[in-house]
Amino acid sequence: MSIHGSQYILPLFSKKDTKQPFLNDDDELVLAFHLLTKDVDPGHKILTFSRVLWPFLSIQGIISTHIILDGLKIYSKKGKFTNPPRQPLIGHVLRNVEERTHIEQLEKIIKVLTYKDEEAEEISTGEDSEYQIVQIEALTNPEFLDGLLKLIPYLGYNPIEGYMPLDTNLTTDNALDIAEEYRNIIETLKGNSMRWKGQIGLIGDEIEKWLVDLNVQMKDINSRYDSQIKKTAMIIDDEEIKSNLEVERDKLENWLVNEKKKLLDNVAVQFKTIDRHLEDILKRNKFYSNEDTLKRKSFENQIENIETHLEDLKEEGNKFLKTIESVQEKFNLTKEKANDYDNRAKRRLEDFEKDLRERLSDRNKQVSKYSIEKQERIEILKQKISKIESLFNQIKEIIRTKAQDCINESEDLKSWSIEDTEADLFAKPIQWIYMPAYIMFIEDEDMFEEYMRIVLPGYISNNQSSLYEEVSEGFSVLKNHINEKIEDDMVLRSNFEFSSENKNILKDPNLNKRMQKGFSKLRGLNIINEDTEKSIREILKNLT
Repeated sequence: MSIHGSQYILPLFSKKDTKQPFLNDDDELVLAFHLLTKDVDPGHKILTFSRVLWPFLSIQGIISTHIILDGLKIYSKKGKFTNPPRQPLIGHVLRNVEERTHIEQLEKIIKVLTYKDEEAEEISTGEDSEYQIVQIEALTNPEFLDGLLKLIPYLGYNPIEGYMPLDTNLTTDNALDIAEEYRNIIETLKGNSMRWKGQIGLIGDEIEKWLVDLNVQMKDINSRYDSQIKKTAMIIDDEEIKSNLEVERDKLENWLVNEKKKLLDNVAVQFKTIDRHLEDILKRNKFYSNEDTLKRKSFENQIENIETHLEDLKEEGNKFLKTIESVQEKFNLTKEKANDYDNRAKRRLEDFEKDLRERLSDRNKQVSKYSIEKQERIEILKQKISKIESLFNQIKEIIRTKAQDCINESEDLKSWSIEDTEADLFAKPIQWIYMPAYIMFIEDEDMFEEYMRIVLPGYISNNQSSLYEEVSEGFSVLKNHINEKIEDDMVLRSNFEFSSENKNILKDPNLNKRMQKGFSKLRGLNIINEDTEKSIREILKNLT
């Protein structure tokens, strides 16, 4: 690209205290020559010394910003940006064709979101990988822009006579494409952030269904077990035991009364036997107990009968006593039987109560078993719910981090632009600007090597020990980077060499006059002293 006439040119040297440009032409020439040669080995040969223009293109970025493109394409934005989530793969996992458990589904989703699954790629040129390769050619970085912003207010529209523009293959069409790519990447990153955030709703909706189902299961378990526990608890309780014992006790008491009545009936039968025996004796004794009957015979006639009767009574009395003894024995047996009935009733009541207590114990065990089973099943569901919620929290954190990464990357890319100010430069959507620089090629004859030195825009002070410093750290880094890059990049080196040879100030027949004017101006400004001037003149002398 050839340029001519006047162009927008940045200042080269500015006062350190005021930041105002203040050197021009010959004085600028002398100072640049001094800065380039002051540390050159005396045995090295200066080949060329020239004043060049480095082309940069200002073009609109996103709204109210401009990006600056490097015409030499030394700068570029290389790296990666975060891709959107692989939603089709996440959707496939949620459809659960593989019939995973909910926990397994979420663990699989975490692997997909963190790109630790089998299909994952870390970086590629498409959206299927975690990151996408990004390379925006010629885009200058924030460190360089920081220095450029200090110079833009002093941008001047000046003739390019005396400068040698460096060649550039950056065309306006290229620049428009680069700016479009820049804007598209920022918009893509914003969209990617929204797509990441959208996954929370997509996954969350499905998880909400799972949690509703699990809560329904929990409610069903509570209902079924509570019903079973209630039903089991109604089988028997302490009040029922007390009531049943009262009923059983009444039944046994009635039974005892009835059984003992039967025993008394048997006792009465025994006494009836005694009655019959007594009645028989009384009948036989009735004759002798009746005075009228007994008087029918004389006393003497009755003596034998009476004695016989007394003997009979004595014999019957013995029999009667034996009958009483028999009744006594039977009554003793009856008493034992009555005691046996008491013991049987007591044992039956005790056995009945024991059975009731065992039934109550079995009931309590069954209720406890149901309660434990219920708690275990509820706990399993609670743990599942807790695990699902925990995994979902991890998923949300991963998604939020990824979404924020996209925003951070878009903000980082925005920092590679300049916010528009009132400067005339930003009133135009696209504009070439030029950064002046002095370059010098020097030969190390012993090593058969040539190397380049360059002076970029900087601040000048009156302190000889710190006479010059680059406008910013970014410019200092750029200077070092150029010196390294031209050792390997032949195209770039040729560009500088051609420009330097084509406009070699050392071949200017008016060089000495120009240098003299420059010395006078710089001495007057107290920028160089007599020793510095002598040193420069000595170097100039050795050039001839």
